[in-house]
Amino acid sequence: MTENERYLFDRFLVSIKSGFESLEDIIDDILEMVEDEGWENEITEDWIRNTISSEYEKHNKESKNWQHPTDTERLHTVFDKLCKQKIVALHNAGYTQSDAIYDAQDVWQDLEDEGVKPIGYCYYHGQDLERVIETGTLCLGFYGEKEKNDKEAIIIGNKVVSELRDAGFEIEWNGTASKRIEIKGFRWQNVFVSDEETDEKWGYDRISMIMSDK
Repeated sequence: MTENERYLFDRFLVSIKSGFESLEDIIDDILEMVEDEGWENEITEDWIRNTISSEYEKHNKESKNWQHPTDTERLHTVFDKLCKQKIVALHNAGYTQSDAIYDAQDVWQDLEDEGVKPIGYCYYHGQDLERVIETGTLCLGFYGEKEKNDKEAIIIGNKVVSELRDAGFEIEWNGTASKRIEIKGFRWQNVFVSDEETDEKWGYDRISMIMSDK
């Protein structure tokens, strides 16, 4: 592989392993990046399709041998339990911390419009997802009702940690509002099934469904 091919391969291997995107969506994203970077003469569409399709199929094949529940499935259960406690628990919330906070506040407002009163929120974003796939450590952000209220944030942090530990996760957190919660030894194992399944299982609408007991 050329240097640019390796860059694309490494970057989009994370997209495959995250299990949130279809093969065609990933290929479309790569083609768009190649065009934006002006790499069309170096990196062909055939190379992209063949290479990414091969890795996608390899990931799907490996998923058949996973032991269940996976760490990812256990995390999903924990987040749903947190939602039942009126904590807005967001999966794959944007790409950065600011994206995640914006999404959390947006969901929070929608819930209040529906007559539901959350008490806090937690999340991991796209950069966290990349990190856990590469290092095995998943970082979670959390806040209380008021973003800069440390006392409220710590209450939410303790609730999150309690549920994670009950689920058997190894946690590292110093108990302060400024330190994010880290789940150690996390094996991210997820596979894309369909857009509908992804929206239903991981999307934000599930939060309203759980909190409103619909």
